[in-house]
Amino acid sequence: MTSTFLQRIFRYLPWLIGPLYCGVLALCMGQDANWDLRNYHFYNAYAFLHHRLDYDVAPAQVATFYNPLLYVPFYEAVRLLPPMLVGFLLGALQGLNFPLLLAIARHVLGNTPANPWWRGFLIALLGILGAGTISELGTMFGDNLTSLLVLGGLWMLLANFPRLTDRRMIKALLPVIAAGVMVGLAAGLKQPAAVFAMGWCVALLFLPLPVGKRLGLAFIFGVGVLAGIAATGGYWLYEMWSRYGNPLFPYFNHVFQSPMASLADYRDARFLPRSLLDALLFPFIIAQDPFRTAETPFRDLRLPLFMVLLVVSGLSVLGAKMRVRLSPAAAPVRPASLEGHKKRFLLIGSLVAYAVWLKLFAIYRYLLPLEMLAPLGIWLLIDTLPWRMPTKNYAAMGCILLLLVTLQPGNWGRVTWGDEYFGVTPPPLADPAHTMVLMTGVDPMAYVIPFFPEPVRFLRIQSYFTGPSDTPNGFDRRMQQLVADHRGPLYVLYRFYEENQSRDALQAYGLAIESGSCRTIFPHIEKCLNYPLIFCAVAPNNTVNKKE
Repeated sequence: MTSTFLQRIFRYLPWLIGPLYCGVLALCMGQDANWDLRNYHFYNAYAFLHHRLDYDVAPAQVATFYNPLLYVPFYEAVRLLPPMLVGFLLGALQGLNFPLLLAIARHVLGNTPANPWWRGFLIALLGILGAGTISELGTMFGDNLTSLLVLGGLWMLLANFPRLTDRRMIKALLPVIAAGVMVGLAAGLKQPAAVFAMGWCVALLFLPLPVGKRLGLAFIFGVGVLAGIAATGGYWLYEMWSRYGNPLFPYFNHVFQSPMASLADYRDARFLPRSLLDALLFPFIIAQDPFRTAETPFRDLRLPLFMVLLVVSGLSVLGAKMRVRLSPAAAPVRPASLEGHKKRFLLIGSLVAYAVWLKLFAIYRYLLPLEMLAPLGIWLLIDTLPWRMPTKNYAAMGCILLLLVTLQPGNWGRVTWGDEYFGVTPPPLADPAHTMVLMTGVDPMAYVIPFFPEPVRFLRIQSYFTGPSDTPNGFDRRMQQLVADHRGPLYVLYRFYEENQSRDALQAYGLAIESGSCRTIFPHIEKCLNYPLIFCAVAPNNTVNKKE
């Protein structure tokens, strides 16, 4: 009985260790103040809950049109809870990746004397100690939140592998469609997670089954993925389609041709490989120059190390096959075990997901589930080498030391913990019910909107998405009409160092800043920037000129 009790403790202990460790680490790192948080992580949930999509005009630039569902719990937590508790809960939730990684490792490695319990534990621990994963602790980027669904779907497939490889396909239907739904939920919340749906789907095509059954399982998985996407993203896809005629608005607008945006794809192509050689060497390129895949410096050698071992392992396997052909009697071919098929499934799925990611995004944050799985992949490749187990263990420990010594997590912006998460004090307004605020420049500031009186309307007349030009989009034309028809107080909000751009944008609208009317807004979350927001009254050019 004592033995059973201890086994239960050790079984559930990782579900406590991971959240506690990551929650405390998130507190130690400081409060999140990243660019996207100040742009849309907070505002989009507010706009969704308060029906402001047609009221404000693109205040979070392109990101105004991202699915807000993932950010609603965060918005409510910030509104109701102390900042440090919000940070701890976020980190704790992200820490659930640890027990999932441990469960995946145990299913892939198997329960044998060659793979003691501590091996899976080290692999899972190293999985959550990646540069990207650490950098996102306590943040709302969402990559290490949707990873819970991505890894959960993978876990479900691996845990039910005997059913998947059984020739009676009926046994595999429920786990396969359930796994698809989980990964689909992640893709519905954040679309880049779809690369993992593609990876796991392709890996199903390599199961040791007849071709028809493999295709059937992949199709069923795909149906589950679509159901998951519909559950978390279907409403928003329909919303974008019904409003703008583009379910992915504004992305791929050169296909859907919504009049509200330019005829462009709006993809962020800054990080995409520039050639085939660039793509092949990409893990090594970003290890030397992290700005090729992210906006912040970081260093993590797990991807380059994985790729090196992949080549070495491939050459080793090829050499072994050549030896068998030359001397068949010397090394009889053994059928692959269930664990062997699991390993192949994981490696194929991961490589396909990586290839799709490289083609579509090449943004490191979107690859966090593979960053977490990379230590397991590294061990699996070491294990294929024709070495004795002590040598493999030494090689694995060498890899662990290399990764930990060279590790440099990214920093997306942090501030010290305060009494309020954002610390926004809006300036007093004489007539909020008839006030309009124009936002200029390209810096993020939509997060201040929820702290203004609700009737105040915000228009982003200048940004990455809108702005005075010879080819205005639908939102530009709409804002020109709204400003022309406005009868009430009119203000402009901009970043301190973007004053010249702001004056130019206002001039295009026939407006100018009223002299002596400017006030400074310096929220707590901006303390790491040292550049306050400026809030000024504006009026028609001719009125301002007469006063002067």
